Amino acid sequence: MSEPPETGLDAQEALRRFHSFHGAPEGIAAALRRDRVLPVAIGPITQFDPAVPDHDAAIRAPELIAADAAPAPGRQPATEPEHAGV
Repeated sequence: MSEPPETGLDAQEALRRFHSFHGAPEGIAAALRRDRVLPVAIGPITQFDPAVPDHDAAIRAPELIAADAAPAPGRQPATEPEHAGV
């Protein structure tokens, strides 16, 4: 297996270019509000690190994303499910 090519990007710059945010919910919320691509995004993807050693922290992570980070830029969950052509 060969080594990946050197990009010259540090981890922070690579994450920025891919519009990836990490950290505490307040920091993620602030970054989402500044992001210029999010307003035209159809379906933002969120995830958390399942390798968090503490089980309670792993359970709490999706709750923090849903309650604190995701609503920050003004997006709200749909009240009615969308039916694709049905």
